[in-house]
Amino acid sequence: MSLTLSLYPSELTLAPRTEAQIGYALVTLAADAGGGAMPVSWAVVADASRSMRIPIVNEEQFRELVRSGGAQEVLVDGVPVWQLSGPVPEAVRATAPSALDHTARALHSIVERLDRTDRLCLVACAEQALLLVAADGERRAELVAGVARLRGLRLGEATDLAAGISLALAELRRDDAGVSRLILLTDGFTRDPEVCLALAREAASREVSVSTIGLGGEFQDELLTRMADLSGGRAIYLRHAEQIPTAVAAELDAARAVSAQALTLTLELPRGVILRHATRLSPALAPLEWSSANPTGRRLTLRLGDLERGAATRLLLEFLAPPVPPHAVAGGPRMRLAALIASSGEATARADLVVHYTAQPAPLPPTVLSAAARASAARFQRRAAEAAAQGDSQQASRLLRAAAAQLHSLGETPLAVAALHEAEALATTGRGTGAGARELTYATRRLGEHEL
Repeated sequence: MSLTLSLYPSELTLAPRTEAQIGYALVTLAADAGGGAMPVSWAVVADASRSMRIPIVNEEQFRELVRSGGAQEVLVDGVPVWQLSGPVPEAVRATAPSALDHTARALHSIVERLDRTDRLCLVACAEQALLLVAADGERRAELVAGVARLRGLRLGEATDLAAGISLALAELRRDDAGVSRLILLTDGFTRDPEVCLALAREAASREVSVSTIGLGGEFQDELLTRMADLSGGRAIYLRHAEQIPTAVAAELDAARAVSAQALTLTLELPRGVILRHATRLSPALAPLEWSSANPTGRRLTLRLGDLERGAATRLLLEFLAPPVPPHAVAGGPRMRLAALIASSGEATARADLVVHYTAQPAPLPPTVLSAAARASAARFQRRAAEAAAQGDSQQASRLLRAAAAQLHSLGETPLAVAALHEAEALATTGRGTGAGARELTYATRRLGEHEL
């Protein structure tokens, strides 16, 4: 397997100035298709709280529950909602699968597709976390029995996803061969979200990608998307529980298609150069974090997860280039803004990003301008979610309006309208619309799939 790393434009051009100025570079990382499928070591963390166990009834069953007194309308924060008032009748439960039923069905299907060298562990969590099974593909009966335990668990009412993630990572550390994936499935909120983020960073450092599946309209989308982005995993939004088997099967297919594992991009920066922002454009649009083991901050590392065969990862890097006085322009001075090193295992690819100071710099290419607008919209949305989580609804509203302006400039009118709707809701009521906000978050991430 070999890596390729390309830059666009191949050389930046900037006017000489006495102050620092912004430069952009598009980075494309790809791998050849050499080698066969690697073994997959899977850890599935399933939220087993009460909401995941509630049967999903159709309209006729719901009307029957209301007639029989099994459901009643109550006010929650001033909003009328329907709640179960007692145990669900067995006749209804037998024909109305819960989200956990759909999860178990998905995992049974996955067990049938495991190769002998693949490994699966299943962790259920609510207030407590419990390892249900951990076995390789040859021990199918053991795996099936472990999955069957999922439906009958009672692990408390609250949700502590961090406990489940920690237990799953401990199991993955026992087998570091092949592709390591952790899949987190939840439909609600968790205590200690910062611990979940710290565990996502730990997973990335151990070459484990964390994919998150958020179900329904009441989950922490900002937390789940950040966990996926920190570890190079995928963030998936499902409106309905019956979509779980398809989503889980797609994750297995993605793991089998990996050609470059635990891809990283390292940037070595000369003195005076600052990396302001790094944004992944594809496969999903998202702001990225970087780490630095060097106390001077001159060597930065982006963890990008696995790279699938036939696919590429595209990034937009935004730098602050150091000043060059106008009198220094004679001869057209050039300097290196960054040395880039992509690596996966023993494979590496290198390129230098060079800036040419000239009295007549070239205008930014349309593809770079488009990428910069997408990156800006993603950052505004991320900052708006953080402001809303901290209770600053007015700041969140302002940031969403800024995101709407960028989306409008890109011709993404429906998304711009949705962002303005969320901004108005935050400004007038102090809170977002819930499901509408999540639709906006995940739809914006899909802008990275568009051709630049």
